[in-house]
Amino acid sequence: MKNYTQAQIDSSFKYLLASRVFRSVALSFVTLALPLYLIFVLHQDLISVGLVYFGIMLFTAIVSFSFGVASDSIGYAKTMLIAELLPFAGLLGLFLSTFITSTGTSMLLIVISAMLAGVSGVGGMRGSYSSGQIALIANNWNNNDDRINRMSRIITAASIASIVGGFLLVFQGMLNRALQSSTTELIANTLSYRYFFLLSTMLVLLSIICIYFVKEAKRQKKKHIAIRKASESYTVKVMISQAISGIGMGLALPILPALIAKSFSLSAAISSQYIGYVFGFGYLFIAISSFYVSRIIYRRKLNTLNVAAFSRVSQGIILVLVAVTIALLRSRVLIGMAAVGVLYVIYSAFIGIGAPMRQSINMKGIRANDYGTASAGMSAAIQLPQVSTGVSGVLSEIVAAFASLPVAMGGAFLIVGGIVYWRLLKRK
Repeated sequence: MKNYTQAQIDSSFKYLLASRVFRSVALSFVTLALPLYLIFVLHQDLISVGLVYFGIMLFTAIVSFSFGVASDSIGYAKTMLIAELLPFAGLLGLFLSTFITSTGTSMLLIVISAMLAGVSGVGGMRGSYSSGQIALIANNWNNNDDRINRMSRIITAASIASIVGGFLLVFQGMLNRALQSSTTELIANTLSYRYFFLLSTMLVLLSIICIYFVKEAKRQKKKHIAIRKASESYTVKVMISQAISGIGMGLALPILPALIAKSFSLSAAISSQYIGYVFGFGYLFIAISSFYVSRIIYRRKLNTLNVAAFSRVSQGIILVLVAVTIALLRSRVLIGMAAVGVLYVIYSAFIGIGAPMRQSINMKGIRANDYGTASAGMSAAIQLPQVSTGVSGVLSEIVAAFASLPVAMGGAFLIVGGIVYWRLLKRK
């Protein structure tokens, strides 16, 4: 590992930011588009969508943990570069799947591709993070203020970029409607997704190129996998709260675009445009609130743990309100869609408030050279329980009168997760 100066490391941060921007545009679009693609092109139900995401979450958790553990030994920047090859292969697979006419074969390729791409969760946040990144930031910048600042800038940039990804879905819906004037609805659906899957693939390729120029501070090479006892105790506390919140995220978030489309009986084109606008504005508010945290809240010396826990509890409360709104207003389509849209934007604002602080707090009690393994365990703890998404599709189809029940349950888990996070990590 080369011995770079701090000035060189600081300068290379712009390449990390650029990588997160390209990655976020791509993954935010595909995260929103995939459930709609499964429903409107491949005609799958919510149970099938949930099972697809079950496989995605399980694979993502295993890969993230494996890369994270290995990163302490092989290097954080190198791990990020290798890990970025997976979404590139996955998005390329999604593009190729649009040429396959057999539903069974296409579905198999889509599942494998989506697993490689790690398409899950909230696109803006998914694009802002990849294996090795949190450990790289913790290793390159020792000061806690610096870490929060860098993480906030990444989340802000990624969220702004995700707005573009959200509006790509709007453009996909517009292209779909334009193509339907000259071809069948199915062909229009397929072609409109094909072009944007290709664009997403090219954007991830640009992300890979940017990561190549990211510098890593020299450190003593780790020769064993186990982490020290002090780091282990802190990591376990974070993992417990992460696991509870992960169950909630898995239940509520992956099927939300598809659930909204089905609950309000939207067409393919209108679904793309509505979801694109709502989630696009959601990403904007993630960016604004994350910027606010970095520039104002931290400077006022507020207790970062209190703010991080409060934001997670607030996310849970809002998801419960989203679920109730969908259930009560599904027959009053325009009012229901407007209410859900406003609530989701508020939910997004709380994501931006809490995420930078949680990422910094999570590394606060970890010793140097344990960053990769510890962050891998924490990531696995929040990703593996998201296999609960497999249950969400089943619940939505079985409890048809309250199809948004998984969203309400997910919100309840987030509330508990936020409370547990605060209780376990607060100073005695």
